[in-house]
Amino acid sequence: MPQNILYPAITVILFVAVAAHWLVIPNRFKSLYLFVLSLIFISFAGILYACYFLFNVALAYSAGRLIVKENKHKRTILIATIIWLVGNLCFFKYTNAFLVFLSSIFPGAPLFAKTHLPSILLPLGISYIIFRLIHYVVELYRKNIPQGKFVEFALYVLFFPTFLAGPVDRFQRFFPQTQGERKFNLPDFNNGLFRLFCGIVKKFFIADNLSRLILPVLITPQNQPRLFVIAAIYGLAIQIYMDFSGYTDIALGISRLFGYKIMENFNKPFFQKNIAMFWRNWHISVYSWIRDYFFFPFFGFRASAFKLYTGIFLSMMVFMLWHNATIGFLFLGFYHGLGLIVWQLFQEFKTRHIKMRITFARPYIGLISTLFTFSFVSFGFVFFVFDGKTIIEIARRVFI
Repeated sequence: MPQNILYPAITVILFVAVAAHWLVIPNRFKSLYLFVLSLIFISFAGILYACYFLFNVALAYSAGRLIVKENKHKRTILIATIIWLVGNLCFFKYTNAFLVFLSSIFPGAPLFAKTHLPSILLPLGISYIIFRLIHYVVELYRKNIPQGKFVEFALYVLFFPTFLAGPVDRFQRFFPQTQGERKFNLPDFNNGLFRLFCGIVKKFFIADNLSRLILPVLITPQNQPRLFVIAAIYGLAIQIYMDFSGYTDIALGISRLFGYKIMENFNKPFFQKNIAMFWRNWHISVYSWIRDYFFFPFFGFRASAFKLYTGIFLSMMVFMLWHNATIGFLFLGFYHGLGLIVWQLFQEFKTRHIKMRITFARPYIGLISTLFTFSFVSFGFVFFVFDGKTIIEIARRVFI
């Protein structure tokens, strides 16, 4: 369908769905209505994927019921469920990369010939769905959340505004919004329209147009003035932020139109004074998920220095490879993992030297720190977008 027809059609469908939600659907059926809408939305990507997701939702909910019943095997049930969910995620996200890797090691083997490699199609939104499912069963095991009814849980996992690009909200935030009488709130509705408008402007007017200006410069850096290439690197960071935060604003805006308040995913990340604060304010939902369900369980709250640094580094590797299993994201994990370790070592160094603490407490240092952090992050985004050959050309143009 042409875009000049597609976008108006989506707009009409959305507002018909919103109007039906508030004017037609009885309160006791609103969650069921949104759950069915979400299944229909997922079905556009493929009926089989909708069935696959529904199966995993039913599996996690059933595991949760057994865990809540104080089953003596509840720990085994939890571990088995997590292994299944993580295994599914790894299969879909990394099988293709693994097969390509094997074909590069054994180029002569007929089994790994590139023409014979199967292509595993990644189900849209699988990362966010698996993260929500793991969060649910773990928190039930910890007795931190109610079980809820199946429809409420399924709606939390498959809620269509957050299906493709997050955020990965927490069940304890989402579940109370499905309870009680749901009344139309005009200020909330207007806020949703405003966030939706902001997201559209960020994504389709700012990010897309920046991309058209920036990518030609960075794809052929050897043909560009050095200052143009440097400016394009900073512009790339802004473009990625506008693109991703634009999608988030659209998701939050649509959610608000239906009366749901979803967690924020960005909080002025480019205005933070150090790399640790940047990551606490960039892609907040996934970063905090990895912290809560990977860093703390495996590396603890009171870890030794070596264990702490290892946990920081591996958490960043997991965060990057969660995006994609490519050499670029592998290097980006190294880049930010080492950056966080250096920052942590510097913090410890400051605590032992009072003059250093006094120097870095001066007001102008804050501005310098913010500019340095933004620069560090901006140059890292080159790994996010380009292949190794292009990255080398960009580095040569900037530094040589």
